[in-house]
Amino acid sequence: MTRRHPYKGFIIEAYPYQLRDVSGWKTEFCIEKHDGSGITVTRFYFEESHVFETEEAAIEAVVKAGQRKIDAGFTPHTVEVLTN
Repeated sequence: MTRRHPYKGFIIEAYPYQLRDVSGWKTEFCIEKHDGSGITVTRFYFEESHVFETEEAAIEAVVKAGQRKIDAGFTPHTVEVLTN
């Protein structure tokens, strides 16, 4: 599964990683906005409790979360922590 997903003029990029101490995957992601002045990258982190069974599940969750943020009128900035 690809880690970069174009969506409505943005790029959602997943950064999944496998946990060593427990089975499962965590993920971070960013939303990129490319425009005439350059690229604005906003990073997102899931709360510590978010653990996914597979790398694919982690990427799918990132894509859906990114799409929800963009659909809600997302404005690019620095960092956000997602609580759900």
